[in-house]
Formats: sequence, C-alpha cells, structure tokens
Amino acid sequence: MTARLTIIPENPFEEGIAKGKTLSPQKIEEEIRTVLIGPLFRATLGAMSRQALVAFVQAKLETPPDANRFPELAELYPDRLDFLRGLAQGAAVSLPTAALWDYLYYRLNIEKQFQAYNDLSSLGPNSASPSDCHCSGVLLVGPDGVLGSHSMESLPPVRKPRSYRWKAPPPFEPLRLLKPYTPKTLTLKKPRTGYIEAWGTVNEKGVGACCGTSCGVWFDEPIEDTWPLHHVPLLRWATNVPHLVTLYQRYTLHNWGRNSQIWADIHGNGVVIEKSFRRIGVRWLAPSSVLWCTEGHWESPEMNAYLRQKRLEFLLKTGRHLGSGDMQYATDCAVRFTRLGELCHEPLGKGLKHMNRILTDHATFPRAICRHGGPDTAPYDQTVTQLVAMKNLTKNIAYSRGWIPWRRFPCQVPWTVTQYPPIPG
Repeated sequence: MTARLTIIPENPFEEGIAKGKTLSPQKIEEEIRTVLIGPLFRATLGAMSRQALVAFVQAKLETPPDANRFPELAELYPDRLDFLRGLAQGAAVSLPTAALWDYLYYRLNIEKQFQAYNDLSSLGPNSASPSDCHCSGVLLVGPDGVLGSHSMESLPPVRKPRSYRWKAPPPFEPLRLLKPYTPKTLTLKKPRTGYIEAWGTVNEKGVGACCGTSCGVWFDEPIEDTWPLHHVPLLRWATNVPHLVTLYQRYTLHNWGRNSQIWADIHGNGVVIEKSFRRIGVRWLAPSSVLWCTEGHWESPEMNAYLRQKRLEFLLKTGRHLGSGDMQYATDCAVRFTRLGELCHEPLGKGLKHMNRILTDHATFPRAICRHGGPDTAPYDQTVTQLVAMKNLTKNIAYSRGWIPWRRFPCQVPWTVTQYPPIPG
C-alpha cells in the first residue's frame, strides 16, 4: 500500500489567527500585566512605562535581520511578521499589543530556562544535577542503511505496585518486528521558501535528526534575545549533514539548548551536535561508521572542557565535593558513554540486529543501556527505559516501542514499524 500524499503550503498568518482566537483582548491584557509584575521582570521591563515598552518591542519587530550574516532569516522573518499580524487579528487587538504579548512570553521562557541553571537559592541540601533522565543515541551506517536510534530513560511516572517482583533481564533480547504499517494518508506542510522538513524520517533532501539527549549545565551563559525570531528550523534548508553543521554554527545563538543530538543524511554522513545556550561542539562520524552520545556527557574537547569548568564552579559555589551526588551522576554518564562505544564497535555488522543488541543491553549499573530500575541502581538514579525509537533514513522507515508500566519493558515488546513514502529524487 502506498500512502496518499497531501502537500499543503504553510500559512503563518492563518496559524496566527488560530492562536489569536484562543485569546481575547481582556486575556491578553491580563497576561501582559501578570508577566510584568512578576519577579523576573518587575525591576526591568515592568519598570518601563507602557508607551516606552511598546516602542521598544516595536523597534525590535521592525528591525529586519542582517541578511548578509544570516541569509536564511530573510525568508523566515516575513513568516514571523505574518504570524503576529494573524495573532492580532484573531485576538482582536492591535499589532503592537499582540507583539508585546508575544515578546513577553518569549522572554519569560528564555529567562526561566536561564534561571533554572543559575539560581542557587532553589537548590536544597540534597539536590543534584538533573539525574531524572539518562537518554542515549546511536548511529550505525551498514548493510541495512543509515540507522539512528534514541533510547529515552526517566524516573517512572507510575508508582511501582506492591506486587511487583524485579527479575534480572537477560543480556539482550532478540529482534522482533511487527508487520510494517503504511499510513493511509500523509499530510505534509511546505514552507513558502525552503522545502518540506518532515518527509517521514528526514526532510525533502534526506537529512534528519536521529536523537536528542539533554545535558544540564549549571551556570550556563545567558540566552540570546533573538525575537521576533525564535528557533531557526534548520531542516527547512539543510541539503546534507555538512550543510546542516554550517547552518547550526551560524545560528548557534538562535538555537540554544542543553543537549547532544545526532543528525544524519541518506548519503551516510553523520554528526553529533553538542549544545549549550551559547556554545556548540561538533563530533563527526568516525571511519568505523558508528557514532553515539548520552545524557550528561560531552565528548568534543571544547564542550567537555566547558562542562567540567561549570561543574567545578557549581561545586565551589555550593560547597560540595567531587564525591557528591552531582559528580556521581556525571561519572555515571561517562561510564554509559564508554559502554555505548564498546557496544557500537562489537563485530555485529552495523545493521538492525546490531542496533537492537545495543538498545537491549542489560549490563550492570551504571553501564546498562536498557534500564529496568533494578535493585543494583544508585539512590540518585532509579531511571527506567520509557521509550525507544529507531529510524532507517535510507529506507524512510520508523521503529518504536514503549514501556507498559511495570508489566513489560520496551525490550520485551516487538518493534512497531512505520513505512513512509520514498523521498523525492
């Protein structure tokens, strides 16, 4: 069966109208006042007169980006203006008011992100670096194509039942695939400029993201205010992985984050992007055709040094030591990263079975890739694998399987297989 494709043009103006209709003039004014008198902006934006604040936001709105430094923004900027015009119309307010509301929520978001990693007063005596997740990603280029995966671990959202009895899992589970499923219809949005960003597992040029794992950085640097632009959708333009890396380095301050991401293309190029709020590190696919990353660990020299510097600064300011729970978690991440490298280099062919072997690895804590929250885990990490996703970029196939709380772990569930239409050309 072949999916029926429906390609529709993106319409930021209509999207803005739809968003605006969920609001009202009274709600917008109320939310503007609430943000301005809140603790984050009371002494800065909240201290400005309404006239001065509107003029400040209007000047930002009417300042086009530097198309020489940021050529893609010359295409993205009009879309954002159209969205804000639609927002104003849908909410029945003036454009300056709609722009002010949008700007304040944008600033509120980035300030909260920054404060979360810079406010020592929020830390309790036993708080640690973010350790409620332990995600990992792997890229293999082999006989089955370009394979990328993402294993997502976190603290269980469902309390363990009293009747639950933990059983040590086998070293790894066999590869079990359900019959491929092809969507009957596939609706794709095409920007006015650029090309379709999500043609199944990749964009229209065969470039896709395989995974993203977070990496909390205490005392990370401030986030750049790039409003009216938000994050730049790199897959709107990326033609291959080298091009994507060029775009990411150009828009490092626009696309802030705290993570490691694996990107690949159907030509067999792959890269890990290691990202803080203002910095970026790049690790290219090795000649061995394998690449991997894990939560809480950066491997590129510049990002590894930055993360260590910030962790030591955190310990100094909190009066902690290298044996504290924070550093145990950091060591756990490094150990898991090493275990992933060991598994990637096993002589198993770099195909689907090899990837399945990696994702169902049940080594003892803290090396295990597939985690079941067993009794051998440390008090600071009781994570359980919640969801595992895999992509075959070459064949445009997606695989997934999830945790059935306290009944079956992902490794005990067959892969659900989704076959997307071939990529054009």
